[in-house]
Amino acid sequence: MKADRPIGVFDSGIGGLTVIHALRRLLPQEDLVYLGDTARLPYGTKSHRTIERYTLQMGELLQRCEPKLIVIACNTASAHGLPALQAVSPCPVIGVIEPGAEAAAEQPGPVGIIGTLATVSSGAYEAAIRRHDPAKVIHSVACPLLVPLAEEGWFDDPVTDSICRRYLNQLPFEAKTVVLGCTHYPTLLASLDRCRPGTRWIDSGLVTAKAVDRLLQGSISYRTASARGELRVQLTDASSRLKEVGNRFLEEPLGDVEVVEI
Repeated sequence: MKADRPIGVFDSGIGGLTVIHALRRLLPQEDLVYLGDTARLPYGTKSHRTIERYTLQMGELLQRCEPKLIVIACNTASAHGLPALQAVSPCPVIGVIEPGAEAAAEQPGPVGIIGTLATVSSGAYEAAIRRHDPAKVIHSVACPLLVPLAEEGWFDDPVTDSICRRYLNQLPFEAKTVVLGCTHYPTLLASLDRCRPGTRWIDSGLVTAKAVDRLLQGSISYRTASARGELRVQLTDASSRLKEVGNRFLEEPLGDVEVVEI
């Protein structure tokens, strides 16, 4: 039965496990397959053509699991590869930018966006937010050092505080809502919040999980079994360090990790 197929989720690395965490909490009965392109991360510093090619390859790898839906849990791949994958995928594909942008557009006043260089330079968030609110004032800041800090597991560290403050100081004080435009960033929320208290942070993983729930209410349908769904984790390269940090991203043990060839 199509409804009982897994939801496929992929990311450039392990940051997308924050999306898996949100899906596991909101839709515990669903089977999930997570594919992290840890052999080729980061995507955020690469060209549009390369990111698009990687996105298509990751979608193709996930098709082996016959997913009923694919979630691109990577803001950079969503910005540069979503239309190309949607054009060829036999199942529906959604990214993390549209749900985050929709949530941002609903908030009053100017909005800040923080993300990788490739995500910010694509203008994808600005375009998506303005589809909902053409008059919205948007301020974007590229934060290339935050992903390595998250991958290193420096979630709550004075060095992370210092770097977060330097980036966030580029956003005007009036921007009381800030979109975490990278799925790694929720793990750094303690530092981000210390540097900009009173900010409303939009976690793209959380709002994407809600978007998946809305899709399942429609034509895709929920898994029929009520037991807790299984999680398969596949990486294109696996090290003990990645598994250790992945546990912290997921907030539960990763379990067995399969290594897949691209």
